[in-house]
Amino acid sequence: MFGVGVGAMALIMVLSAFNGINSLVEGLYSSFDAEIRIEAVNSKTFYDNAEIRSKILSVEEVAIIGRSLEETVLIKYKDSQTPAMIKGVDSTFMARSGMDSLMWAGDAELYAENGNPKLMVGYFVAEKLGLFIQNALRPMFVYAAKSDASKSTTLENAFYIESISPSGVFAVNQDIDAKYTVAPIEFVEMLLQTSGEVTAYELQLHDANKAKVVQAQLQEILGSEYEVKTRFQQNEILYKTNNTEKWATFLILSFILLIATFNVIGSLTILILDKKRDIFVLRGMGATLKTIRRIFFVEGLLISLTGGFTGLGLGILLVFLQSQFGFIPVEGLLVEYYPVELQLMDVISISTIIIVIGSLAAMLPSRVVLGRFNIR
Repeated sequence: MFGVGVGAMALIMVLSAFNGINSLVEGLYSSFDAEIRIEAVNSKTFYDNAEIRSKILSVEEVAIIGRSLEETVLIKYKDSQTPAMIKGVDSTFMARSGMDSLMWAGDAELYAENGNPKLMVGYFVAEKLGLFIQNALRPMFVYAAKSDASKSTTLENAFYIESISPSGVFAVNQDIDAKYTVAPIEFVEMLLQTSGEVTAYELQLHDANKAKVVQAQLQEILGSEYEVKTRFQQNEILYKTNNTEKWATFLILSFILLIATFNVIGSLTILILDKKRDIFVLRGMGATLKTIRRIFFVEGLLISLTGGFTGLGLGILLVFLQSQFGFIPVEGLLVEYYPVELQLMDVISISTIIIVIGSLAAMLPSRVVLGRFNIR
């Protein structure tokens, strides 16, 4: 019984920890990635079109539509340089994103007080450049390759070059932090010597839970020339990997729980052997073999269920206490305490496993051992 309880408690605690980490990661991505992203299928960029915007805004759930223009560039600061992706965004970006909550240092600003553009830099990009916002007195230089860069013999002829001052360093996750910088779209247009081109439209919805419905509506309206992606599809590998890890862990711990029930099987087998004389007395008093089996089956089931649901209850209590009071601190994340999240489906899944395994553990001794007593 103790082993089953510990196994059930471990299951709910580990799954809740996975849920907490997943929710934290998804929350960070949701602050950076749009709920719906629309890209051209056959080209890297497309021209901002009032007619297309009108079609998009005709969908009732669309609240905000923003523009983004992305390009791979070389960023130089003092004597250090690194390649990065510069993401040009319009004024809606700050309203639909949570950049304020992602800032590691400095401020979430796209413009200085005098109107000059500012650059927000990913944590690992800043690390490669040796950038410390508190001491960032010099501007950064952004190099974007020209289309005929391979024919040029000098740096000035091979690249478009613009200077910009950093405003802050953000931290989302390793992939984004090592890749992205964020600047006003007007600065990126000036850098690339272009006007009116966008890499994508980024949408915010009135209800994020209706993203799939909105995606289907937009795909039908825009046709095959555009690809409409939900936030899940923008980071599909990440979400699938997280879910796979969670359920792989669930199966492993369920197997451990199954092994723990061997204690119940052993205990019930010893009990049946110890009560052999009483079993024959009951048989002589008219009890059927089915009745005797039911007695030991119910007893074994009670042992398993009592241990399992007691452990499950203690696990739920510990998860609740961690979520409320944060007894277990954590380092290296953007939160002070280890995140946990209790989900009803996990409780249902673990309860089902406890009942199924408990039933099997009670059934085997009551049938196999009693079968050897030659009771008729």
